Amino acid sequence: MAVTQSYWNKWLNKRIPEAAQHHLNHQNIFIFPAKFGLLFLSLCVLLFLLGTNYQNNLMLLLCYFLLAIFLVNLLASYINFARINLQIGKCSEVFVGDNLHIPLWLNANNDGTPHANGLLHFKFKTTKGKPSKKNKICNDQSETIVDADAFSNPINLSQKCQQRGKLTLSRVTVKSFYPLGLYRCWTHLAFTHEITVFPKPLPCEINLHVSEHNSTKKSGEMTNQQAGHDDFSHLKAYQIGESLNHVAWKQLAKGRGMVSKQFSSVGNHIGWLKLSAENRNKTLSAHNAKIDSVLEKELGELCYQVIELSRTQRTFGLDLGTQCIAPNNGAAHRLACLHALAYFEEGR
Repeated sequence: MAVTQSYWNKWLNKRIPEAAQHHLNHQNIFIFPAKFGLLFLSLCVLLFLLGTNYQNNLMLLLCYFLLAIFLVNLLASYINFARINLQIGKCSEVFVGDNLHIPLWLNANNDGTPHANGLLHFKFKTTKGKPSKKNKICNDQSETIVDADAFSNPINLSQKCQQRGKLTLSRVTVKSFYPLGLYRCWTHLAFTHEITVFPKPLPCEINLHVSEHNSTKKSGEMTNQQAGHDDFSHLKAYQIGESLNHVAWKQLAKGRGMVSKQFSSVGNHIGWLKLSAENRNKTLSAHNAKIDSVLEKELGELCYQVIELSRTQRTFGLDLGTQCIAPNNGAAHRLACLHALAYFEEGR
């Protein structure tokens, strides 16, 4: 069974490769009679047998008429399904245990072509087997039904994320039974994406380790002041070339001349978030569930501290042993630290 599934996946990857946008056509559409269609076809066969047995031309005529409807519906189902155009949108940040909302834009390029009709069923393709540690698969088999005649973009599909790291989305199965429910049209679409699942933030105390060359003799906190924008320090004579935003206009209005405000920031905002040496050593040895839980707990606490320090715009660095990110601040630095925590196990 596993061999058959492997060949099927390889054939799908070749037949319907990954893309940011899919326009359905004969190369990626599958069509087969639905359960109701098989019953309808059985009725036609039964009418034909009865008509030929009793030599009833009206019964035969009814059989041929129903069979014609069955065949015409095949073309109508394909034409309707081939009008679908799907494009994946940008996914938001996601942490372990969260539901990832994946936006899909249906017929976003409004070029005047007719759109599909009827109900569309969206569902992630079932994946058998356990996810590997390199490819984390979010597995949730909930189905989303959208009325193609009355809907609003984007269509959100959700999956629950169980592990941190790179997320591998399952293929999205789209199916339709329009117009008469005789045929089931479906496809399995793979979308290109770059989604990272970050560790689950665990609330804890902020624990910044100050570098030795920046520490004071009495305590481990830094007390040197640097030029910054945190607190007002003093006034000094204005010099040509300085920013006018720092000019003390109230002092100028009082006739005290051009003076500029000086601000200072305390250096104890700069420090390092470090992974404990115990957990660093554990990553070099054999792993078990208990060791992984301890490591994940500390990574979750580091994730919480990164988010809180970034929220307050403080400067910090991240030291994971195998990877070290220099002290900085801002959105780019926050994202780099979260990515380092998410992919830490790659260094095992």
